[in-house]
Amino acid sequence: MTQPHEIPELNYVTFSGIVTQKDSLSTSSLRMYVIRFKVRNTLTRQDSPGGKVNTYEILTEAWGELAEEIDRNLPTGAAVLVEGSLVTRVFVDRNSNEEHHKMIVKASSVSRLDTRA
Repeated sequence: MTQPHEIPELNYVTFSGIVTQKDSLSTSSLRMYVIRFKVRNTLTRQDSPGGKVNTYEILTEAWGELAEEIDRNLPTGAAVLVEGSLVTRVFVDRNSNEEHHKMIVKASSVSRLDTRA
C-alpha cells in the first residue's frame, strides 16, 4: 500500500503572476519565519466570444529561509514563478463561530521573472 508521504508529486503546482499584496514577515508558534502574499494571474480565454478575461488571486505562503528572502527581495508588483503544494487552512469565524476551510499554496520556490518593480 502506498503511503501519502511517498507521492508528493501529485500535489505539485506551478503558476506565474504579479505579486499584488505582501504581508509582514512574522514568526509562527513553532518559531519559524512565515510570510503570506497574493499573486494575481490573468487569463484571456480564447474559446469565448471577445476573449473573456478571468483574473485569479492566489494566496501563497512561504516558510523559513524562503520567507526571509521574499521579505527582503520581493516587492509588490514583481512578476514571479511560484512552485509549491496545495494545503488547507482551517479557521473559525469570530462572529458566527463557523469553521471555514481555504486552500492556499505553500511555496517551495519563488523565482523573480523581471527585474523591474
